[in-house]
Amino acid sequence: VHAGKRFLLLQDPFGLWCSYHAPKDEAVQEPNLYENMRVRTDRSNRDDWIYQHCKNVINASSPDDAERFRNTLRAMVRGADGIIGASLWDLRTQDGLWGGVNLLMRIDGIKSVFGDYCYRIVQLKRAHDLKEHYAMQTTIMNAILSEIQGFYCADALFVLKDKEQSLHCESEHEKAMAHLDDWRAIKAGTLVPEAKKPPKAALAPWRVFANKYVFEHKDLILLPHLNAQQRAVLRGAGLKNYDEVADAGQPRLKELLKDPLTGDEKAASETYKNAMAFKLDKPISKGGPWPLKPKKRNLYFDFEATETFTKNSVSFIYLIGVWDKEADKFTYFIAKNEAEEEVIFKQFADFMGDPQEAALYHWTEYEVKKMQTLAKKYPAVKYQLESLLSACIDLKIVVEKAFYLPSPSLSLKAAAPAFGFNWRQSDVGAMDSMVYFTRWLQTGEQPLLDKVLMYNEDDCKAMLFVEDYLKTHEVVNL
Repeated sequence: VHAGKRFLLLQDPFGLWCSYHAPKDEAVQEPNLYENMRVRTDRSNRDDWIYQHCKNVINASSPDDAERFRNTLRAMVRGADGIIGASLWDLRTQDGLWGGVNLLMRIDGIKSVFGDYCYRIVQLKRAHDLKEHYAMQTTIMNAILSEIQGFYCADALFVLKDKEQSLHCESEHEKAMAHLDDWRAIKAGTLVPEAKKPPKAALAPWRVFANKYVFEHKDLILLPHLNAQQRAVLRGAGLKNYDEVADAGQPRLKELLKDPLTGDEKAASETYKNAMAFKLDKPISKGGPWPLKPKKRNLYFDFEATETFTKNSVSFIYLIGVWDKEADKFTYFIAKNEAEEEVIFKQFADFMGDPQEAALYHWTEYEVKKMQTLAKKYPAVKYQLESLLSACIDLKIVVEKAFYLPSPSLSLKAAAPAFGFNWRQSDVGAMDSMVYFTRWLQTGEQPLLDKVLMYNEDDCKAMLFVEDYLKTHEVVNL
C-alpha cells in the first residue's frame, strides 16, 4: 500500500478501484503537459529551499524502488543534513506500507538508532493550504520513519506556496489508519466507491473507462442536483439508476427526498425532471420559449489565462477569442506578456462596437469577474471594460433557468457533448493550452499557437451550439 496514493483515495477513489478491478486494456494514458511543467517547476523551487536549509545533502533517487530505500537508509546512517526523495518502507507485513517524502531533515541533539540525531519529514508543496491527502500520506510516512529511527518525531513541516506549517501527526494517526482500511476494502473489491461526474469521472488513465462506466450504468452521479447523501437515500430505497428514479415518479421521490426540517420538495421535483431528461435524452423545459432575443451583433467569447509557475512570473489574460455569429468567423486578440493585457481589452472593446447593438455571450462568471478586476488594474481602459461588461450575458445562467438537460452538470464540457458537440483536439484542455502558448512564446512555432486558437475557438462555438440546439430541437414539457 503506497502512502503517496492518499491523493487517489481522497480525490479519485473510483480511479483507485479501477486500477485493481477494471480491465487493464481499458486504461488510456493521457499526456498532461501542464502537470509535467508544474512538476518540473515544483522540483526546481523545492531544490532551492532544500539547498538553502541543508549543507550536506544526499539525493536518494533511483529508478529502482528498493535501491531508493537502501539509499535512504545509507544516507541516514551517514548523518546527511538532508535526504532528497527519501523512501521509507515497512516490510513487516505482506501488504506493508511504503512511500516517499520530499525531504528528511536532520535534527541534532535527539538520540535515535543512528546516533545523537534524528530525522524530521519536510514536504514542499506548491499549494496554498495543507490538503487532507498531504496530511494522511505524511502521517503514515512519519509512523514508518519513527519505527526505523527509534524515535517518534511528533510533527512534520510543510513548506507551502506562501507559508510554512507544521502537521501534528499524532492527532491525524487514527484517521490515517481508517483510510488504510478503506484502501484495503477497495483493493479487495468489497467497496466500490462512487465515481465523479463526467467528463472527469476519474483521473487518467481511467477517465475514459470511468466516463463510459457511469453512462452505461445510468449512475445517479449523472443527476446534477443530487448530493451524496441524497444519492445514498435513493440507492437505499432500491433506486440504483436514473431510469428507476424517473419510473418511481415525483410523489415517491417527494417521500424520499423531502427535507425533514423544512419540508422542501424542490429536490424531488428537480431530481425527477433531470432523470426524465436523461431517460428521454431530451431537454426538459422549465416553461416558455428560448428567453433571449438576438442583438444586431451576437458574439461568443472566451478567455485563456496564464498561471504563475515561478516566484517572478505573473498571471495574465493572454488570449481573448470571439466567435462572431453574423460573420460566421473566429477573431482573436493575443497578449504576449502582462504589459499587452491592457491592449487586447481595448482591441476587444473596439471590435465589439456599440454595446447597445451587441451581445457578448460567455459561460460562467469567470470572464465577468476578470474584467471587473482589470477595470481597477487598468484605469486607462476602465471605460472600455465597463462597456464590455454592459453587454455580457452568462449563457450558463440562461440555460439553467430555462431547461433541465440530459447532462451531468452545466459545465460547458458536459452540456455541449450531451447534444453532440465535440472539441476537435483530444490532447488540449485549458491547462494544456497554457503550456502550448508558453512554448510558442519560446520557439515562435506557429503550430503550437494554432492548437491554442483551435481549442479556444471550439469553446466559443460550443456555446452557440448549445443555444442553437435548444432553440431548434424538440424540448419536452412535463
